[in-house]
Amino acid sequence: MGKKKNKKINNKKSNTKNKQTKPQDTIKIKPEQIKQASKNKEINDDATKKVAMVKVKDKKEKKKHKKLKIVLLVILAIILIGILALAGVVVGLFYGFFGDDFNITKDDLVIGASNSTVLDIDGNVIATLSGDERREIVSLADMPKYLPEAFIAIEDERFREHHGVDIKRTGWAVINYVLKGGSSSFGGSTITQQLVKNITQEKEDEGIEGILRKVKEWVKAYQIEDIVSKDQILEMYLNILSMGGGGKNIHGVQLGAKYYFNKDVGDLTLEEAAYLAGINHAPNTYNPFKEENHDKIMEKIEKRTKTVLAKMLELGKVSQEEYDAAVAVVEEGLPFEQGTVTETLYSYHTDAAIAEIVDDLAEANGWDTKFASMKLKSGGYTIYTTQDTEIQERMEEEFLKEKYIKKSTEKEGEHTQAGMVVIDNETGYVVGTVGGLGEKVAGGYNWATQGQKATGSAMKPLSVIAPALEEGIITAGSVYDDIPTNFKGQKAGWPKNYDQTYKGLSTVRYTIEISHNIAPVAILAELGTKKAVDFLMDMGFERIDPERDQTLSLALGGLTNGSNPLEMAAGYEMIANDGMYTEPTFYTKVEDSDGNVVLESHQETKRMMSISNAYILKNILMQPVVGSAGTARYCAISGMDVCAKTGTTNGDYDRWLCGFTPYYSAATWYGYEENEQVIYRGSPSNPAGGIWDAIITDIHKGLDKKKFDVPSDIKRVSVCKDSGMLAGEHCSADQRGSRVYTEVYVNGTQPTKKCTVHVAAKVCEVDGTVKLANEYCTGAVEKVFITREDSDKNDAWKKGSDAKYMLPTDTCTTHKKVEVPQNVINNIISNTINNSIKNTVTNTVKNTVTSTQNTVTNSTTTNTVTNTTTNTTTNTTTNTTTTNTVKNSVETNAGVGDIVKNVVNSVTGGTGNQISQ
Repeated sequence: MGKKKNKKINNKKSNTKNKQTKPQDTIKIKPEQIKQASKNKEINDDATKKVAMVKVKDKKEKKKHKKLKIVLLVILAIILIGILALAGVVVGLFYGFFGDDFNITKDDLVIGASNSTVLDIDGNVIATLSGDERREIVSLADMPKYLPEAFIAIEDERFREHHGVDIKRTGWAVINYVLKGGSSSFGGSTITQQLVKNITQEKEDEGIEGILRKVKEWVKAYQIEDIVSKDQILEMYLNILSMGGGGKNIHGVQLGAKYYFNKDVGDLTLEEAAYLAGINHAPNTYNPFKEENHDKIMEKIEKRTKTVLAKMLELGKVSQEEYDAAVAVVEEGLPFEQGTVTETLYSYHTDAAIAEIVDDLAEANGWDTKFASMKLKSGGYTIYTTQDTEIQERMEEEFLKEKYIKKSTEKEGEHTQAGMVVIDNETGYVVGTVGGLGEKVAGGYNWATQGQKATGSAMKPLSVIAPALEEGIITAGSVYDDIPTNFKGQKAGWPKNYDQTYKGLSTVRYTIEISHNIAPVAILAELGTKKAVDFLMDMGFERIDPERDQTLSLALGGLTNGSNPLEMAAGYEMIANDGMYTEPTFYTKVEDSDGNVVLESHQETKRMMSISNAYILKNILMQPVVGSAGTARYCAISGMDVCAKTGTTNGDYDRWLCGFTPYYSAATWYGYEENEQVIYRGSPSNPAGGIWDAIITDIHKGLDKKKFDVPSDIKRVSVCKDSGMLAGEHCSADQRGSRVYTEVYVNGTQPTKKCTVHVAAKVCEVDGTVKLANEYCTGAVEKVFITREDSDKNDAWKKGSDAKYMLPTDTCTTHKKVEVPQNVINNIISNTINNSIKNTVTNTVKNTVTSTQNTVTNSTTTNTVTNTTTNTTTNTTTNTTTTNTVKNSVETNAGVGDIVKNVVNSVTGGTGNQISQ
C-alpha cells in the first residue's frame, strides 16, 4: 500500500511540474544561461560517469561476493568431509548440540505388533486400528528376501557396512553441492538418513538451513544405528516410505504391492520388487495407470526396473539366471493390476481423533506425521476419545437420509455434502461429528473438520457483534439505519440484503433476527477490521489471512480461506460458555500397553468476552428463534433456551446454521464441493437448519429444561425500537403501534436520554398525500412520526420500509384563508335582526298568537329559529306579528356556504310562531 501511495504522490508532483510549464510562452535565453547550461552539462556528465563507475564497481563486488561464497562453501565442504572422516570422534560432540531435539527410543523404531484400541467417552470400544487381516504394516520376515535387497542395491549399496552415513557417497554429494553454489540438495542419503528424514519434520534442502538440516540428519542417523539393528532400520524404512498411488498417497511396500499388483507384498516376484524399489525417488512419475503420456511412462518403467535388476546382479544379490528371467518379464511388460487399497471404516469422529493425536504426537516428539500415524496404529495404545456414541449414531442416521442428497447439475457424479460438529459446552469436548452425506468412504474428506467454506451471516456474531460489545461500541438496543449505504473502499450498492428490502431504523437485536447486512458492516467499519481479525485468530480460526481478511466483507463471512463447522461450533461455544473460549478436542489421553499416559490433550482456554457481554449476545441470538420474523424459528425447543444464526453465501452456494443451548453448541454446513447454487425445497428451506434442528432436538430429549443464567449486573430497560433511547411520550403512539420494548443491558451501558426520534405533528391529508397542516386546514389531525438526522442531505432513507412514517417536510397549500363577500355579511346581519321578534306582555289572560312567518329565499342558506313563550299571568296579551320577507341573492363562493350555514336566527315570540326556510 505504501508503494502505491508513493506512486500517486510522485505522479501528482510530476503533474504539478508539467502545469507550471507553458509551451505557448516564448522563452528568451540569455548568453550567461547558455554558459551555465554548459557547466551543468559537464556536471551531469561527471555524475553519469560516476554512476557508471559505481555500477561497474557493484558488478565487481557481486563477483567478489560470489567468489567468497564459493570459497566459504568449499571450506565448509572440507570441514564437513573432515567431520565425516572423524565421525567416530566428532559425532559424540554433536549429539548434545544437534541431537537434543530427537525424541526417539528403541521402542519407537521397532515395528509394533499390537493393534491400538479406541474408546468412546463412556469407555466402550468403538474401533481397533489396523485390525483388518491384510495389515498395512508388515515385518521384514513377511517380505520376499529380494525386496529389501532391491532397495539396498539402488538406494544404499553399502548399507550393511556404514554406521548411518556413507562417507564416500556423502563426500561426493558435498562436492557436487559446492560446485553448484549451494543451490541444490545434498543427495547421497543412506537408507538410515532417509529414515531420519521420514521420521522427523525437517525437510529443508537448500541454503544454510539445508546444511544445518543435513548435519542434524547425519547425527541422528548415527544415533539410530546405535539404538537398533540394520534389519530393524530396514523394516521401519520399508513400512513408511512413499509409494505414490496418485491421489491415494499410499505409504509402505504392503500398500504398494496392493496398489500396483493387487497382491500382498509377500507374493511379489523379483521383477515386481525391483519395480517398487526403482520408483522410490519419484513414485508418481512411474505410475502405470496414468493415461496421459502412457507409452513414455511405460518406457521409463522398463528402463528403471532394468537398472535396479542390473545393480542387484552387479552386487551379487541375484544370479544370472534370475536376472535374465526377470528382464524377460520386464521387456514383455510387467503384469500391473490396480488393486483396491482398502482402509477400515471408522466414524468421522474417530478419523478426526486419530488426526488430532497424530499431529500432537508429531509436535511433541518432533516426528513426521506419517511416522506418528504408523506408531499410533500399531503401537498397542489405548485411545480415549470424546465421542458420545449415542449422539454420533443419531448424527450419522440423519446424514444418511436421501432428502439431503441432491445431484450436482454442473459436475457429473457429484452431489451435495454437509458437515456438522457438536460440542459439550461445559468441557469443550467434541461429542459428535459427521463430515459427509450418504455412505461414508474410507479416507474420505471430512467437511466437518477440513472444510474451507465461506460462512455468510453465521459469522456476524463472531466477527462483529462479540468484539463490538467488548469494545463498548454497541449494545443490543443500538440503532442503525438499514438503508442503501456506501462504505469506503466498497463498490456502490454493496451490501444488499438477501430479501432485497431495507427496514430502516433497526436495533442490533432486530438486525440479527432478520439477518440483514447493512448494520453489521457499519458496525465493523466502526470497530475496525484489524480488531475483528485479531479476535477471530485468538479464538482458533487458523485459516484467517491476517492481511487479506481485513475487509468489510468479513462481517458477512467473506474469509479468504473460509472456515468449517469445527471452528464455527467452537466460536459459538465460546458465547454459550459465558465468553470463555475452550479449544475443542476429540480425545482426552493416550496410554501405552502398560497403562502409562504417553499423551494428554491440553485444551487452550482464553477469555474472549465478559460474562455479562456474553449473556447479552446469547440474548440477541435467541431472537432468530423467538422473534416473529426470526430466520430460525424452527429450531425452538419447548422449555429450553435456544440460540441460532443462519448463514447464506452469495449465489446460495453455502448454507449454514450455527447455534447452542445451555448444553451443547453445534454448527452445520451444507453445499457442494465446488461452488454451485443450493436448491432445496424441503422444510425448512435451509437444509443445514433442517439437519441441525433434527439432531439437536433429539439429543435434548430427556434432558432437564434449562435457561441461561442471568448475571447480576444485567438491567432491563424500556426503550424505543427506532431510537434505542429511553421510551418517550410519543413512542407508544407510533402509527405502526407501540414501538416500546424491553431491552437488556450490562449496567452502565443502558441509555439515559429519552427518545428524540418520535415527534407529534398536525397534518392534513389531501388526495392521499400527507403534509403538515396550516391554520386553514379544517380537517387537520395530530399524528406521531419519526425523524432522522441529516435526512435533508441524504435521501437514501426513502428506500427504507419506515419511510412512510417520516415527518413530512412540506406544508399543505390546498387549504387557504377564505375571503367572504360583503353582500353575504349584510344579508346575514339583516336576516338576524329582522327575524328577532320582541313580544311585549301586558295583561295576559289568554295568550293568543297568530303566526309569524319569515320567508327567506336563500339559495344556500338554512335558518334555524327557536321561539320560546313564557306566560306567567292571566292577562290579555296583544301580540304584534311581523312578517318579514327577505330575498337574498347569494353568489356561490368557496367557503361561504359554511359560514351562512352556521348562522342562527333567534326569534323570541309567542307560542305558535313558525319560521319557514
